[in-house]
Amino acid sequence: ALTHAGSYQKNQNTILNAFCDIDKLKLEKYGKKYNIDKLFKSTNEMFDNSELDLISICTRTNSHLKLVEKISKTNIKGIFLEKPISDNINDAKKIIKICKSKNIQLIIDHQRRFDPFFHELKKIIQIGKIGNIQLVNIFYGAGIANTGTHVFDLLRYLFGDAKYLKGHFSNNKSPNSLDPNIDVEIEFKQKIIVKMSAVNVSNYGILEMDILGMKGRIKINLTTNETSFYKISKKGLVYKQLEEIKIKFKASKYSPIMLGLQNLVDCVEKKEKPLCSGEDGLKSLELTIASIISAKNKKTISFPLKNNNFKIKSR
Repeated sequence: ALTHAGSYQKNQNTILNAFCDIDKLKLEKYGKKYNIDKLFKSTNEMFDNSELDLISICTRTNSHLKLVEKISKTNIKGIFLEKPISDNINDAKKIIKICKSKNIQLIIDHQRRFDPFFHELKKIIQIGKIGNIQLVNIFYGAGIANTGTHVFDLLRYLFGDAKYLKGHFSNNKSPNSLDPNIDVEIEFKQKIIVKMSAVNVSNYGILEMDILGMKGRIKINLTTNETSFYKISKKGLVYKQLEEIKIKFKASKYSPIMLGLQNLVDCVEKKEKPLCSGEDGLKSLELTIASIISAKNKKTISFPLKNNNFKIKSR
């Protein structure tokens, strides 16, 4: 399953119970697809006529806070919230505060957090299999908010919190004029430098990460998880060369979104920790906002971000 609805339907611990959408045609279409007869055009109607434990919010980011406020008045125990957590920092902090005060488990759907592939990748980096990190290069497209938030969350997962960021608007345009492509350089507190370069994805998509260590190199297709691993070879006339070696990553039989839902179930039933918390979602949003502010003002931005009122535009 690659969708929220499909994940609830396939999970042995959950029953897909109801849909809510303001678009009647979509509501009826997916009601038939998933054989759901509880179809609602308003959240108030759904909450009044359904007994729910978990809920997914897959609406636009500027609606997230109001929906969480409504949910906090129900008996719902867990929220699976689409990324970005919100369109501004103030609302994101309110979402986190509400969920904590009402003991509602909150998970943000940055899906690579749930994927065992990236858990293994993190271990490879931490044990020094490619040595100290020299530089990380990333190619992405389709907007700093739409795609960049995923990248920022993965970078924080692998390398910790950022120290500073500087960005400028890319010459390679985003398909969404409200969500620009921005070339970004980030220094993390571990003194790792990451450079994100935006590409125009109108003809083909690309989302790649290239990690260069002192002892080797890892290139990753972040869409397919195809990975090339290189180590130092004894060959070479002046400088040593890198040669590719085979390395196997364990593949999960479940999709990342299914693993994310199971994590939410475990947080509610077993008091486990969320793999992508509200705080993680907030810091990813913070990096996104900092990129836009830096590009607009042509200044380097330090963290934590001071501007809490800036709003991003995301699908």
